[in-house]
Amino acid sequence: MNLSVYLITLNEENRLENTLKAAAKVADEIVVVDSGSTDKTVEIAKKYKARIFYHEWKSYCDQKSFAEKKCSSDWVLSLDADEVLSDELIAEIKQIKKNPAADAYKIKICNMFPGDKKPRVFAQSFNAVRLYNRHGAYMPPDLWNKDRVKVRNPKSVSQLKNKIYHYCFLSLEQATAKYNLHSSELVHTVVAEKRTFSRLRLYTEFPRQFLHYYFLKRYFLLGTQGFIQAMVLAHFRFLKIAKWFEYQALHKK
Repeated sequence: MNLSVYLITLNEENRLENTLKAAAKVADEIVVVDSGSTDKTVEIAKKYKARIFYHEWKSYCDQKSFAEKKCSSDWVLSLDADEVLSDELIAEIKQIKKNPAADAYKIKICNMFPGDKKPRVFAQSFNAVRLYNRHGAYMPPDLWNKDRVKVRNPKSVSQLKNKIYHYCFLSLEQATAKYNLHSSELVHTVVAEKRTFSRLRLYTEFPRQFLHYYFLKRYFLLGTQGFIQAMVLAHFRFLKIAKWFEYQALHKK
């Protein structure tokens, strides 16, 4: 089978090179959808002979859906610009390309701290459908900001053994800027879902989320970086709630 790898970008010159270098080992085609980069992102994408498109940002899902539709192959692999396929996963995908046994595959995405070459023993990860046949799954073009692919037949989903490395944390400046923007986007998702938050939630969100990440998610096992990450994520969760209250105040009418 042929495989199209698609991803979305905005000022990703610091991470895109490693992402595309690994992706090129499994891709028959690379599709990059940019939303207005002013750095060397597009130049780097051209280096890997990617098909590059511009699309104004509306939401994560909308951007991903646009990129998916630009792919030439039925089989696609969705990546973010800060995600790198591990060598083991590259080998696993190459085997699947010879004879796919499912319509869609979940892949574990493992968070990496600055300087990490391999995931830490207790590194946080999440599992999502990323490799799929477009006849059996698709990215919905809605205004939600969630990493989700809709699968038409859940029984046709298999799990891959190996991981994507997620270099989401380059520096505190980058992380806080990213989460500040993402918390604003999530407010629109919350409004679209018609969800609400209590005032008690506003006052307790930060300490509750810090305890959640630091102890329940075992970030305390990751040393100083784990403490920093737990604080940053707790602040991100608090911002989402606080911005929702701000939205309600500004849209009372």
